[in-house]
Formats: sequence, C-alpha cells, structure tokens
Amino acid sequence: MPFFLVFLLTPIGVAIALYRRNPRRFLDGPAEDAPLRLLRWAIGLLSPQRAEWGQAMLGELAHLDGRWRRVRFALGCTGAALVMPPWGRAAAGLWATIGVAAASPAIYAGLTVGYRLGTGGWIALAVVGLLCAAYVLGASALLRRPGVALPGLLGGVFATAVGLVLAGFTAVDQVTFIPRPWQQWVQVIAVPAAIGAAGTLWRRDPATGRRVARLAALSAGLLQLLYATTAVAVLGGGGPPDQDGGFTVRGTVIDRLGNNIVDLAVGPLLIAMVGWAAAALAGYLVRRPPAPVQEV
Repeated sequence: MPFFLVFLLTPIGVAIALYRRNPRRFLDGPAEDAPLRLLRWAIGLLSPQRAEWGQAMLGELAHLDGRWRRVRFALGCTGAALVMPPWGRAAAGLWATIGVAAASPAIYAGLTVGYRLGTGGWIALAVVGLLCAAYVLGASALLRRPGVALPGLLGGVFATAVGLVLAGFTAVDQVTFIPRPWQQWVQVIAVPAAIGAAGTLWRRDPATGRRVARLAALSAGLLQLLYATTAVAVLGGGGPPDQDGGFTVRGTVIDRLGNNIVDLAVGPLLIAMVGWAAAALAGYLVRRPPAPVQEV
C-alpha cells in the first residue's frame, strides 16, 4: 500500500510543480520547429573546441527556407556532431548509452530465435526495442545539460550496484530474487532520494538535481535490463523451478524475460519520480538567503 501511494501521488505532485513553475510552457509546449530543436540538441553534445562550428550551423539553418531542406540540414549536422571528433562528454555518454541500450534487444533477439518464442516473443522484443529507444532519446536530452552527464550516469551505476548487492550477482539470484519490505524501501525510496539530493547539492541547483535523477533512472533501467537479460541468457530454463510451476523451458524463458520488461517500465519511473521530489526538497536547503538591505 505505501508503494502504491508513492506511485500514485508522486507524478501528480511533479505535474503540479511543472505547471506552477511555467504554466504557459507546460500547456503550449515548445515554440521552435523540429529542425531547430534537433540542431540545438546536437550542438549541446559538442565539445568546447567545436562550439564555434555549432553556432555557425545555427546561422546557416536560419537562412534556409522549406521544411524538408531544414530537416535534411539538421540531420546532417546531427550526424556530424555525433561522429566527428573530438567528442564532448555528452556525446561520449550518449554513445555509451546507445551501446548498453542496443545490447539488450540483441540478446533478447537471440533468445527469441534460440528458444523459438514465437509471435509473442517477437512482440515482446518490439516492446523492449521501443522502450530502449525511448530511454536513449530521453537520456540524450539530459546528457547535453551542463553538470548532468557525469553525476547522472554515476547515479545510474550506483542504483544498479545497490540492486545487485541486494539481489545477488549470479544468474540464479537475478531470476529468483523477491525483495523484502526493507529492501523495497531501499530501492524505491532511499536510493532515488539520495541520487536526487546529491544531484542538487552537486551544483547547488534543484533543476540540475531533477535532471540528474531522471538521467540516473534511465541509465539504471538500461543497465539493469542488460544484466537481467544476460542472466536469462546464461540460465535459460534452468535453475530452480519457476514459482508458478508447470512451465516448459520455453515458458520459463518467456516468463523471466517478461519480468525484465516489467522492471524496465516500472523501476526507472519510480527512481525518476522519487529522485525528482528529493531534488526539489533539497533545493530548499541550498537556496541562498536574500542579501540584507543596507541602511542609507
């Protein structure tokens, strides 16, 4: 019941906070067109040595007319920003995120073929691929923010490491772990709150803390999915019998992979919400008091 209340009330509180902070932007959305937003995103990935090139590309885009011309130009600049060295910290983090995100669907596809999981397995693979792609897109928007990439990625590693310590590192541990109540509190409340608060204290800025919490949630979700999917690939249908009983080897593999999908969808959401709230609360501790008024 307490976890249900956290899951229900936290997103409502986040939505209220976003609306109160900027009602017009919350309701109307961005005013820039898609090519300009894409190019601004790509420029945020650049290293300081290539900042002038990025500003020049913005100037070029401003003189282009026609939607498709602008789209092609923005796509070309984005590809150059991702591929051409020297990479910035954000671009390096993005490539690492892409690598982790691509590994899980690849392993999942091998299991789908190897165990002949059928149509349901391919549908589940499509769901995993879409979720991983969405996580990469979300991470890419956060990595370009100043002061977010390093603490956000480290926060994701920290959350993953705590989860592994609690569950165990072996493949059997991963597929049989049922958290106790105190372990749930650690995973769902304590760790996300620590990440969000640390992100705020990192730059003494609650906005940075909220972004750090979201990036940590996305990176933790991808890392945990990769570890759990690898555990299923190592164990297959072996290990202790499934608790539901009566499963074939194929059914056991499907059930274990399905649990990983649920964890991918729910776990990062809880980390992001609780971490967002903790970052906002920590912001009250770092706000500078107003300067005293000097008497004339």
